[in-house]
Amino acid sequence: MALTIRPAEGTDIAAMAAIRTQEWGTEAYWVDRISGYMNGQSSPQQALPERTVYVAIEEGKLVGLVAGHRTRRLGCDAELEWVNVVPEKRGQGIADKLMAQMGAWFVEQDAGPVCVNVAPENATARKLYARWGAHELNKFWMVWDDARLIGTRD
Repeated sequence: MALTIRPAEGTDIAAMAAIRTQEWGTEAYWVDRISGYMNGQSSPQQALPERTVYVAIEEGKLVGLVAGHRTRRLGCDAELEWVNVVPEKRGQGIADKLMAQMGAWFVEQDAGPVCVNVAPENATARKLYARWGAHELNKFWMVWDDARLIGTRD
């Protein structure tokens, strides 16, 4: 099955919200949060205006998303905001393709360090980020020392 990674559009927001809701929150919350993030009206702490969201589409259905932005938080130049794949499609390499696209955007932005907030108990996300070259910054954050390192492995 062909997978397409493309920039997110306004018409994708409801499907992205449905995916994020599977982790926590309500669809109304996520519609508002994702809309605000995409149009720059809602920003994480110390976020800069430059941001992007990509979606993964398979057979016409949105099956994953990734978002990131420029930042000044924790001495980083960029921050990975979200990466999600629908449960029934996990383990098929979709997150890897989304991470590759996001990593390329960070490099286009000339980002040095890239950070991601991740709960200590979120072993799945920590494993994904570590596989993509991130290491622990502190209990709640992981970091790539340089955006060009995203996707490199020891």
